[in-house]
Amino acid sequence: MWAICPYGGLGPMFRRFLFGDDPIQPLSFSANKPHAAKMYRDSLQSTAPHGILPLANSSWSASKPASQRFYGHSYTAPTPQIHFLQQFGLACTKAFAFHIRRPVSTQQAAQAASGPARAPPST
Repeated sequence: MWAICPYGGLGPMFRRFLFGDDPIQPLSFSANKPHAAKMYRDSLQSTAPHGILPLANSSWSASKPASQRFYGHSYTAPTPQIHFLQQFGLACTKAFAFHIRRPVSTQQAAQAASGPARAPPST
């Protein structure tokens, strides 16, 4: 939902939040995940935040000085949306690189030191 898919794309709920895109096909959840289904239904309501990047673009365009051609202090980002996509891509790339470079033994040691996995709260 708020995930990055195996092919590097954004999940349908994240795309709706950022760009205002509706999912191509409705998401379905198994019966043992009622909270996920409720969250999805609530996110489709008009009161839920969606399309924040196009809103940021239009808001910035309306308020920027006529001499300002680029967003922020970057000459590579003409809009807030492009600035966000560049920064988000950089953050994802750094996170992937960190996980690739980190030895598996270090990851296992960190998990063992943190103790057993915590069980979810009972309902």
